[in-house]
Amino acid sequence: MNVKSALPKWIAVIALLSCSVLSNQALAMSQVPPTDPGDDPMGDCPSTAICRSEAPGSYSGNGPYGYRSYTLSRLQTPGGATVYYPANAQPPFAGMVFTPPYTGVQAMYAAWGPFFASHGFVMVTMDSRTTLDTVDQRASQQKEVLDVLKGENNRFGSPLQGKLDTSRLGAVGWSMGGGATWINSAEYRGLKTAMSLAGHNLSAIDIDSKGYNTRVPTLLFNGALDLTYLGGLGQSDGVYNAIPAGIPKVFYEVASAGHFDWGTPTAANRSVASLALAFHKAFLDGDTRWVQYIRRPSSDVATWRTAYLP
Repeated sequence: MNVKSALPKWIAVIALLSCSVLSNQALAMSQVPPTDPGDDPMGDCPSTAICRSEAPGSYSGNGPYGYRSYTLSRLQTPGGATVYYPANAQPPFAGMVFTPPYTGVQAMYAAWGPFFASHGFVMVTMDSRTTLDTVDQRASQQKEVLDVLKGENNRFGSPLQGKLDTSRLGAVGWSMGGGATWINSAEYRGLKTAMSLAGHNLSAIDIDSKGYNTRVPTLLFNGALDLTYLGGLGQSDGVYNAIPAGIPKVFYEVASAGHFDWGTPTAANRSVASLALAFHKAFLDGDTRWVQYIRRPSSDVATWRTAYLP
């Protein structure tokens, strides 16, 4: 793929999503009201899990909690970052770090922050040091931001001071950021989950980008129309196949999606959002009542594969 020819598409996406970035202190509208914990909608909460009042289900919009956000500077993280967190949910919170694609910036995928925060998670959207950083450089920077996120639990004055469960961290990435996530699914100590969107590893040096040493439950999204060097050519398929036996894994190839359809939870289709949420509720929060919602969509499926789900 001619990378230069892709740049106008990235610029258009940035402009579109930048116009929709929400206020730093915005409160999300509820898609579904919280359920009284006493109602116990689907049986007992696992004793080792973070379970919230939101009834397990298939949700593609913002959740029942308000959210707020604050920024981390380049002095704190490699390229700066934004932290989205629940405003009115009971801590502790699990957290994720989302790493950008080649030439990409936070504004391109900012909508993922409010989505996860309104469902009870902390989501950090980060910028890489430069937009041209390699997969391996992005993996190192994702590790740095994961460390910074853990540090927010102890940093005096942080909005998240004392509110994080630092044993529950996930890595997320798009394109080259997805390749970085694959590396850290093998290398970052204590990581609980990995999610890739049109992941790329063809230019990566680290063999851990191939999936052979992945140690955590992994959700892979890709588009059947993605024929690019950046996300096509069977890269996600190869990683899924390489993930060792016993590791829970899900691969959903969206029939109608291409490489640039991952900027919001519903840009490819609404099933992407509901699957991403159910996966992280089940494996990051540990609330296995959500596993039944990790299921094959009724339409827009080119490939659907799962293995080792509880």
